[in-house]
Amino acid sequence: MLVVMGIIAVLAALILPVLAMGKSQARSTTCKNHLHEMGLALQMYVNENGSKYPYYDGLTDHALDAAVGPKNTRRWWAKLAPYYPLKWTDVKYHCPGYNGVIASLDYTNSLFNHYGPPFGSYAYNANGVSMPGFGTPFDPDLGLGYLPSGARLNESLEWGRTSVPDHRVVTPSEMLSIGESRFLNAAENQMPGGDDRLICGLLNWRGRNYSLLFDSARHGKNYNQLFCDGHIESMNPWVLFNPAKTAALWNNDHQPHPELWVETGR
Repeated sequence: MLVVMGIIAVLAALILPVLAMGKSQARSTTCKNHLHEMGLALQMYVNENGSKYPYYDGLTDHALDAAVGPKNTRRWWAKLAPYYPLKWTDVKYHCPGYNGVIASLDYTNSLFNHYGPPFGSYAYNANGVSMPGFGTPFDPDLGLGYLPSGARLNESLEWGRTSVPDHRVVTPSEMLSIGESRFLNAAENQMPGGDDRLICGLLNWRGRNYSLLFDSARHGKNYNQLFCDGHIESMNPWVLFNPAKTAALWNNDHQPHPELWVETGR
């Protein structure tokens, strides 16, 4: 009996990691399928909107009120609604390995009123490798589209310019478009979910009101990323979010722009 129990224990020790790996791979595959559908929707949007990418936070479109709610129509994911049947607030829209809140701009939570929604598992490469408000020069034209010029009260015009046409993306197969958001847990991040904007750099930064920590094992050791040509790659997040290693992948001119990096934070 002791021998049999010992054999069972050994087999369990061998099988459990395999089962966990299989579950992780299944989650990753589901996530990739979601990104594939989002990639198709993004390309259809570009094709039907003057060959231009949507802004991260753009212009209100009341034609989308019924689909996403009046408060949400300016977001990048709202612009994909006509081409992608699932809503941002539907759990099926998001990565099954993500453990944060899924919420649109309609969400309110007094515990996290310092940092607002939307929250979710996916994020848009709005401003490339550069980051507004972190003490470095900022070029909003390096990503796929940050804000329209003058769209926000009390924000300088250089924070928003024209929407990015697809011909400006020099190497579509090597530019990030949509990927997995940075989020570990509510206690560590000091917010209930992941930001819907992709952010590069600040790998170990803890801000006054929020952090950009991420779960390096959301489904295995990699994060899934959609590129502008529609293909998907799994990337180590410590490499992905490190501008010293991937800066060119974030920018539409496919140049690293080290003058804009924020590597370690404050």
